[in-house]
Amino acid sequence: MKRDRLKKENLLKTFGTLSMVILVWLLISNDLKSYPWLKTLILGLLGVIGIIYFYNSYKRDKEEELGLATEDELSRLLKYKSGYYAYTWSMYVWFCIFIFKDYFPNIETMIGGGILLSALLSFIAKVLVRIQLNEK
Repeated sequence: MKRDRLKKENLLKTFGTLSMVILVWLLISNDLKSYPWLKTLILGLLGVIGIIYFYNSYKRDKEEELGLATEDELSRLLKYKSGYYAYTWSMYVWFCIFIFKDYFPNIETMIGGGILLSALLSFIAKVLVRIQLNEK
């Protein structure tokens, strides 16, 4: 019964997030007409993030069905360590962005690029720490 409730909550969160992304996309789509490649890049990143989320959710459900624990000490350590690395690298990225701020066409591009790069660094840190801890 608890598992069914968790699945419903995950489904609700997924559709809520997807609807918010679509709403934000509709609100900013008029501003991106001068940068069509940026629109494609953002859509591609959202698609990749969605695929990764659904894959991780599917993997977690399969592990629950097999009776494995969803959280353990190693996964908690992985989260903390990768979060530390991502935060540290992001600070360096933002420092470089502010040093080279004259090379960006506008402030929105600078901030958006920094946010997307921080998210990418977070994913890279998680992968590298997972490889370092020999967890697949």
